Amino acid sequence: MGEPVSADLLASRQLKTLFGVVDESLYRYANSDIVVVGIGDWKAASAPLARIHSACFAAHYLWSAECDCREQLDIACNHMQQEGAGILVFLDQDGRGNGHAALMRAAVYARRHGCNQAEAYASLGYPPDARSFDGAGVVLRALGVTAVRLMTNNPKKIDAVRQAGIEVVSEPVVSPVTETPWLTGYYRLKAQEGHRVARPEEEPAG
Repeated sequence: MGEPVSADLLASRQLKTLFGVVDESLYRYANSDIVVVGIGDWKAASAPLARIHSACFAAHYLWSAECDCREQLDIACNHMQQEGAGILVFLDQDGRGNGHAALMRAAVYARRHGCNQAEAYASLGYPPDARSFDGAGVVLRALGVTAVRLMTNNPKKIDAVRQAGIEVVSEPVVSPVTETPWLTGYYRLKAQEGHRVARPEEEPAG
């Protein structure tokens, strides 16, 4: 049985944030909750900025220096604030979709055995990457989005949005922070998986 082709809207509201008042919507897709945050008058844009972002407890709540998830979200929000509009799609996919406990176990395993994150997951019996971005595409389509400028360095996110029938008119990369010793292997794995890992000086203008 394939993935559902639609998402159910469960609730919506306006929320006051540091970026101003935003529209928050909660959807249910394939037994998972997806939160969408609309910044500014994104509906007026023919191709609004958009960011698909997976949950990362360690980065968002514990200020982890072992990934750049928090920095990528901050960069995306800053670009949307500067432009005055954008869409954030939050997916509950911590630990590459394996959960936070799996992430913690994989981190310990990787340190002990000198392997990367994906190899650690596989050695522990988890998928190297269990994330799915199909729901993000379905929810964007449910919002009436027909084209986006998707802020990502992950080609799987671009594919998921296009498969939902939404045009990706450009692919602005969310550049990672300046590399640190903790992030060297992290970026190496991303590059091996086909991500465009750019440095801030390589970020496209505009």
